[in-house]
Amino acid sequence: MIKRLLLTVSLLLPLAPAVAQVPSPTALGRQAFPRIEKDGRVSFQLKAPDASGLTVSLGKDYVMSRDADGVWSAVTEPQVEGFHYYSLKVGGLSFTDPATHAYYGGGRWSSAVEVPENPAAAAFYTPRQGVPQGAVRSVRFYSRVCGEYRRMYVYTPAEYEQNPGKRYPVLYLQHGGGEDETGWIYQGFADVILDNLVADGKAVPMIIVMNSGVAHRVDNPEEDAFDAMMTEDVIPLVDKRFRTIADRDHRAVAGLSWGAKQAYDLGLGHRDLFSAVGGFSGIIVIGEFDVRNPGFRDPEKFAAAYDGVFRDAKWFNDNYHLLFISTGEAEGSLLSQMSALLKERGIGNVYYASPKTAHEWLSWRRSLYEFAPRLFKW
Repeated sequence: MIKRLLLTVSLLLPLAPAVAQVPSPTALGRQAFPRIEKDGRVSFQLKAPDASGLTVSLGKDYVMSRDADGVWSAVTEPQVEGFHYYSLKVGGLSFTDPATHAYYGGGRWSSAVEVPENPAAAAFYTPRQGVPQGAVRSVRFYSRVCGEYRRMYVYTPAEYEQNPGKRYPVLYLQHGGGEDETGWIYQGFADVILDNLVADGKAVPMIIVMNSGVAHRVDNPEEDAFDAMMTEDVIPLVDKRFRTIADRDHRAVAGLSWGAKQAYDLGLGHRDLFSAVGGFSGIIVIGEFDVRNPGFRDPEKFAAAYDGVFRDAKWFNDNYHLLFISTGEAEGSLLSQMSALLKERGIGNVYYASPKTAHEWLSWRRSLYEFAPRLFKW
């Protein structure tokens, strides 16, 4: 996934502030490594007495050194705050570190470290004592479009079980490329973020539905079927199985990176289904993707996009309650340019830049924290 390749960009950012020397929050049980040093460096240790050489890859490769007892060690350069995927390598083979939890990223299960923010900054995605917790359900379902059983995660707010007569709005939330439906829970802490927002009275209680963005038609495996799967299988199933308010005013979609493109395609391409759209670190792709000359800069392509959804700015602003665009400051100015250009053409939108972060989960946690309180208050 692009964001993992961009970890090298994060090395150019201001370093993490001094924190106590602690194991990474992603470490298993009582494992002491990987360890976050006071200056934001990450230390690794692995006992492998029969190995001839080991490397740890976190943004770049670090060759590990071996002591007399067969313990291999390495210390990285200082890393910025947030969540970083990494791998161990031996003989050209990449594998997960047995000392950490595994996260689905880069199209496989991967290890990760978390360089902690200071507690005050991290409070919005940290579980708090006394805050009622919602439930996260693993829902197995059959997709007729894809011809297979699939899984989605569904978050329901803490009050859902206590209010059996109440119906709720729904946010469909997509992961990035190389990830799956687990990402927003295990890497993004979406459930914790919403629990805290709702408890603080900042967000409307809502259902969140998280699906794998990888979908192909049963009769044509080469054809992307995400749009059809969502509109023909997922949304009808969610409205049937959960107590939703099943109309466009109470339905939103958002996503990160590749998932942002999917959110734009789904939300802007189905104006009868959605009234709010959020894209985190992803552009509105019009025509063939070209980051140097994106289609949204072309007035004719822009006006024709999504069956002319942008053609009448007044109509768009009257019918879409929210268009939200976010990015990490270190990702550059492309998305701020897109937001400004939309506004020049009369298309209202909200722009947010996560301070000092790149194409990474801390940007997207912050984006969700900014996006969710704006939903369903119209």
